[in-house]
Amino acid sequence: MFDVAIIGAGINGTATAHFLTQAGLKVALFDREGIAKGGSGAAGAFISPKISKGGPLKALIEEAYLYSLSFFRDNFPQHITLSPQLHIAKYDDDNEKVAYFKTHTNIPVGDVPAESEALLQDAAKAFASVYIKNSGVVDTEKTCKRLSDEAEFFLEEITAIERVGEMWRVGPITAEKVVLATGAYIPVVDEAYIKLRAIWGHRINIRTTTTVPHIIHHQVSLAPTTPEGLSAIGATHNVHYHPQLSDERYDMDAGRAELIKKATESVKLENIEVVADFVGLRSGSNDYLPLLGRIADTAKSIDLHPELLKGVKVPKEELVYHPNLYMINGVGGYGFVLGPYLAKQLSAHLINRSALDEQLDPTRFLYRWAKKQK
Repeated sequence: MFDVAIIGAGINGTATAHFLTQAGLKVALFDREGIAKGGSGAAGAFISPKISKGGPLKALIEEAYLYSLSFFRDNFPQHITLSPQLHIAKYDDDNEKVAYFKTHTNIPVGDVPAESEALLQDAAKAFASVYIKNSGVVDTEKTCKRLSDEAEFFLEEITAIERVGEMWRVGPITAEKVVLATGAYIPVVDEAYIKLRAIWGHRINIRTTTTVPHIIHHQVSLAPTTPEGLSAIGATHNVHYHPQLSDERYDMDAGRAELIKKATESVKLENIEVVADFVGLRSGSNDYLPLLGRIADTAKSIDLHPELLKGVKVPKEELVYHPNLYMINGVGGYGFVLGPYLAKQLSAHLINRSALDEQLDPTRFLYRWAKKQK
């Protein structure tokens, strides 16, 4: 018997496993492919703030960025490459956002260093940019494996869970609590109000005779050159492709070619050799904020409060919830920024009922969904 079963072994699941096992809980971790084999494995894993003018998502990501940068640096220094980051606006509409961020942030920033300026193509120089002095890129697989060291891992696809008395049956084990960290893949519990956007990601590790001095974000993201002479190019591709819902296959060659084309339009890279490909789904919510907290039972909540169908926003304490069932999801392209930060909150809630961020509660979507059903 386990205290907690976590379904999904990406950054959200493994970070949650880390904090729970550090607190002495017995944790089972499930994944159908392996640790960091989905969207987290394909992530660029940059520890970056959000470059925008403001709003709740920017504030959340900035706080998470500061926390996660320290978390990885202090706990897994061998698996993070600390590096400044040059963020270049991608579109003309982004120029104003970059300029505003540069003058309205407490994060240490500066101008483009001369060595970076010399590497940039004219297409990149035409846009506004900001040089963020404190950033980093994480080794996705090694980090997730270290985070899950103390959990018991099961290489198994979980398509459904069953309530048995006061426990959950998850595959071959039982657990008091269940955390769903399944990203954009087929959900284990089908609640129609929870809608996640599936975003297909592709990263290639490369060798190049050009030394990349630091992280560069423009049309694609480019990681700094490691002591082994490797760099990486990553981006979101083919946002509508879903490997579980499509009969088509993702065109790896075309995706690879697109990454290289966009990278070389921004940076003067020479003699590129592709060493490895990593692909997977990232998940985002419809309002772009993550989902963190309990999962409400739609059918039972509406039976108890039919006024939900008329748009009445019943206090969330009066909704009916699946017992001891939680989710951590919808982190989009900021998984390694938000993952540890949110996982720490969720773990504290599971252990001692610490409050969770109200704006991230998944039930915010239940009210909107129910109102449309009438």
